[in-house]
Amino acid sequence: MIRRLVAGLIVVGLAVGIWALWPRDDSETATTTLPAAVDSTTSTSAPSTTSTTTVESTTTSTSDVHVVTTVEEAETILRELWFGWFEGIYNQDEDRIKEVVGTHAMVDAARRQFGAMEFLASPASDQITLSNLEILRSDQTCLATWIALSATFRPGSAQGVQVLRYGNSGWVFVGFWANREDLWEADCESQFESSP
Repeated sequence: MIRRLVAGLIVVGLAVGIWALWPRDDSETATTTLPAAVDSTTSTSAPSTTSTTTVESTTTSTSDVHVVTTVEEAETILRELWFGWFEGIYNQDEDRIKEVVGTHAMVDAARRQFGAMEFLASPASDQITLSNLEILRSDQTCLATWIALSATFRPGSAQGVQVLRYGNSGWVFVGFWANREDLWEADCESQFESSP
């Protein structure tokens, strides 16, 4: 069942990736990345004064955002989001799902799992195991991690890239990718609406 969920989310991710690659104004694609993050594609930018202005406006609008720099911090965020995802599906609670995802496509994917996803017990945050966590990218608006996931309240396990974006309500899922080589960076570069 988790494989079907991951496969469905991959399709959603590909659709978002294609949409993200659609040509648009260069000012929408400017980003700031940590030097310690895995080498990511750099967008072309206007003269440095324009880039500085863009970064300042981003920093101002997300002044409460903290860049995730440790695996432990990323794990805490991911555990909370995965718990919300599973709890929302278990209780068939669309509002709970909307708290942890950042796209309409992901809300739809969760809705399709209502009553279909197999659970052995009700979800509990402390029963979610995250291992082999690696931060692939981390900046003020995007966090991408490679991780293996399993939970005692659900059969099976999965691994892949999880892409999170920072919105009005905090970090939310925007994409799941099965392979490191997939087009997950497009999820970080695309224009992001803070709530589905």
